[in-house]
Amino acid sequence: MTVSMLCDGDLNQGMSFLEAHEETSQFLINNLKTHGPAETSHHNSGNFKVIKEKGKILGVYCLTKRGNLLAQFAAGVNPDIVIESCKEENYPIKGFIGDWSSVSPVLNRFKEINGSFKPSYESKEILYKYDLKRNDSSLVHDQRVRLLKNSDFLIWNPLSLAYLKELGLKDDLSEAQRKMDFDERTKAKVWWGLFEGEELRSISALNSCRESVGQVGGVFTPKSLRRKGYSRSTMRHMLKDCIDIHKHRKNILFTGEEDIPAQKLYESLGYQNIGYFALILS
Repeated sequence: MTVSMLCDGDLNQGMSFLEAHEETSQFLINNLKTHGPAETSHHNSGNFKVIKEKGKILGVYCLTKRGNLLAQFAAGVNPDIVIESCKEENYPIKGFIGDWSSVSPVLNRFKEINGSFKPSYESKEILYKYDLKRNDSSLVHDQRVRLLKNSDFLIWNPLSLAYLKELGLKDDLSEAQRKMDFDERTKAKVWWGLFEGEELRSISALNSCRESVGQVGGVFTPKSLRRKGYSRSTMRHMLKDCIDIHKHRKNILFTGEEDIPAQKLYESLGYQNIGYFALILS
């Protein structure tokens, strides 16, 4: 097995590999198409690398500037090759995101080598998919829900920070970086909010929005407002927009194994369990 940078000659083959695993590779696909295969000034960018054997790509991965290793591997990839190649970057590994069967061998080996590694959030997430159909009568718009705008940042930010706090995740971005991310994503029409009057009560987003597949992230309603159907209404509206605006054919999301209320919500909406996803963050 050999490791090399994902260069122009490998781009098509590398993207084909990721698209063959589209349900677990959305972070990689989104980063590659948004930021390109090499590190830029953006905090989510990084150098993409491929693992090959006899000319065939067996893995694609990227260590972002924030320290998150995004990975998709075929079975049998040597974790040491991945970990050693990441030492060439200018920032350490802080987290692991990707298909569980791809990430867990690398994570376990990394823990053996780095005994002091203690992530703030470590979860084997349940992975779900929703096959979108234009005639799905269960998906309806709600007059209280709309796409968020740049001017909504000040009312969105407290809910977003509360979401991170509830999960025990660190906020590693400055307010300026958070505003930049929010502006980018509202421009792309991937943040939704449910309002009662001027009060924002529930939020949902796509953390990856490609040509035909969207991946959900950031579904949150404050504890005091739960069990009122706000998240359900927001997500139904979002899924309808995924069909009408983004022309998607599939929606992906993941949630923690122990988050039973979230699992019940997603399954009641029609999501199907398709496997596991690794989310390990510092």
